[in-house]
Amino acid sequence: MIFGGKKSKLAQLCAEIVGQAEDAVVVIDSSHRIVLFNAGAEEMFGYTGKEAVGERLDMLMPERFQLQHDAMIDEFGAGSFDAKSSNRRNRQIYGRRKDGNEFVASAQIMRLGDKTSRYYAALFRDISQNKRTEEELLRLAATDPLTGAYNRREFTIMAEREALRSHRYHHPLSLMMLDLDHFKRLNDSFGHSAGDKVLQRFTTLCCNTLRNVDIFGRWGGEEFVALLPETDIEGASIIAERLRKIISENILSYNDHKITFTASIGVAQYKDGETTIDGPLGRTDSAVFDAKKAGRNRISVFRN
Repeated sequence: MIFGGKKSKLAQLCAEIVGQAEDAVVVIDSSHRIVLFNAGAEEMFGYTGKEAVGERLDMLMPERFQLQHDAMIDEFGAGSFDAKSSNRRNRQIYGRRKDGNEFVASAQIMRLGDKTSRYYAALFRDISQNKRTEEELLRLAATDPLTGAYNRREFTIMAEREALRSHRYHHPLSLMMLDLDHFKRLNDSFGHSAGDKVLQRFTTLCCNTLRNVDIFGRWGGEEFVALLPETDIEGASIIAERLRKIISENILSYNDHKITFTASIGVAQYKDGETTIDGPLGRTDSAVFDAKKAGRNRISVFRN
């Protein structure tokens, strides 16, 4: 980069750029003490320049990251000044505002000065909203929009990952399929909005009853699936019966109607070496058919 003009004028222009920049600009010396804190930094972190200048950079980050950050700066400073590329780094960091709230920021970190007079400058940009948007998009891609349960694609991915882990450590793994009984009749009697409410209540009951380690998803329509890690067929049967009972005893109030509903549940255990969902899913589907054939509102266990 080439500059023209007097050095004093150029320094004034640089100071104006830093002062007016929307991004936070923070410069520290070799002792990690703040020597420059622009208006963007004041707005981002909540400190005035007077409060920040002279203090350690630690004040701008959560305590759990302070030692790690100190080590990173020291390692960065120990590098050679010869290569331009080694004098810049881009990172995502956690910042801490004056009120204690934390946020995610992108940080472009630059090494300035020379071996005898060393400084570090960082340009911070708050990307918390970007991260929240990204996380929300990932959540939407993985879940069923009506019930919030995992969708078929995400459930399959998680199930196959869990099956590989189960196979590696020789832990039992079981699968349940849950099918709401007479769901079409319910929609015809009370309307599709009531049917949606039933699906949502059903999901809530299942998620509240299942364990934290269990994985619950909507397979399609009124069919749902639950993966039970480290659970053999006997344990899965106990969980399935507990679920069946809670579902059958629940009453949903909707538009002056008291709606009850039940589910038929099929249970199967993964066989040794099975790492895909296809085999266990076929067996649970068969077990659900047996439960419905036997009168509904019951569980059926597929014995390998």
